Amino acid sequence: MMTKWREVTSAECQEDFDDLLDVCVEIAAERISENWGLDPVAVVNRISLGLKIFPLEGEAGTSSTMTVHDRLVGQLRAASDDLRSYAIVFDATAEGASDTHLEVLLEHREYAMRICVPYVISDARAFDLGPMKAAVGQRLLWG
Repeated sequence: MMTKWREVTSAECQEDFDDLLDVCVEIAAERISENWGLDPVAVVNRISLGLKIFPLEGEAGTSSTMTVHDRLVGQLRAASDDLRSYAIVFDATAEGASDTHLEVLLEHREYAMRICVPYVISDARAFDLGPMKAAVGQRLLWG
């Protein structure tokens, strides 16, 4: 069955990115504060169901050398017919580095962005964000 896509507006793309970025930062703050670490997490905006966390499915059929990020992208590709947009968030801090930052990869059917979000954890209850930097991102699902 062919799906006929409606005309996408820039406002829709911006709204999706704003919502996805907010959810990604909340998830990252919670997981980093509780676990002192963050594996990549995907949040999707499904056409049929709206915004939700995209679960990483089991290890079956995946190579041990395949990263969590790569597995997430593969699963997003398989579900892309029902996706309007998605984000992947991960802690991009290099081991031993003094600066800490999240990286959020956002993609909508019409545009992709990469956002760097510096953060500081001053105590177990404080997750402070620094000034974000945005750049054009690589399109992974829709090219």
